[in-house]
Amino acid sequence: MIALSSPRSFSTSSLRSLLGLGLILGLAACGDTSSNWEPQDMFAAPTEAKLDDRYRAMIDFKALARDDAGKEYAAGPSATVLGAVEEAVTMCQQSNAQGCKAVRVGLTWVDGLDQAGIEAVISSYRDTLTAEAYQAAGQGNMGAANWLAYHYAVRGENLGEAERLSKQALQVAPDDGGALDTYGLILYRQGRYQEAEDVFVRANKVMPTAEHIAHFADNALAMGKTDMARAAYQRALQAGAGPVLSQTIQKRLLALDLNAGAGTGQQAPAQ
Repeated sequence: MIALSSPRSFSTSSLRSLLGLGLILGLAACGDTSSNWEPQDMFAAPTEAKLDDRYRAMIDFKALARDDAGKEYAAGPSATVLGAVEEAVTMCQQSNAQGCKAVRVGLTWVDGLDQAGIEAVISSYRDTLTAEAYQAAGQGNMGAANWLAYHYAVRGENLGEAERLSKQALQVAPDDGGALDTYGLILYRQGRYQEAEDVFVRANKVMPTAEHIAHFADNALAMGKTDMARAAYQRALQAGAGPVLSQTIQKRLLALDLNAGAGTGQQAPAQ
């Protein structure tokens, strides 16, 4: 049985992992966190440096990459198994190392497996966690409900069920930044951009993490607000985005500079 901890932790309580390994929650200040936060505030630089981008940690997964020289690069916990693997490998690649490859996925050592074998391990973790989250959500675990809603939103699937779960979580913690960001992401995925913007503003009033700011930027870009999107992406970088998120943002900024992302149209959410 794989551990499931409370995702995108509610500020009102900390739901423990089934294995008791806990949830690493890196919350840090970035920019104006007062109730006066508005979309145009994206044009202002953050007033404080963000310590870390570990807020997106939801479950007790870690990943390990290794280069040809035997140096190891650890990442996680992360929102998904795949996210942790990507982060570990990206850390290796950003060090200009050779032969970067995943050697640990979640709790499983995969050194020596081919890509298909690693993907099978990832799929097994993901399917098991989804099933456990659904069961826990049905038993009233709002952390699990929020995690599952976010999981669906990121993958762009089961959005009707994701919205139901997200609203269920928000009934318990209506002002929680993580829960609000999940709901905003669902609205964004549904093409309800103005509603999503309003929710992302609320999320960033209380918890302006790099991930939340990047989600706001994705939505602004989908609305054709390219200047706002560019400023928000830059602010997310200043907020201490992790290596995978940083790469995603840099690509989108480059696309904006090349006028390739100037039109409307939904982008995959930055994670």
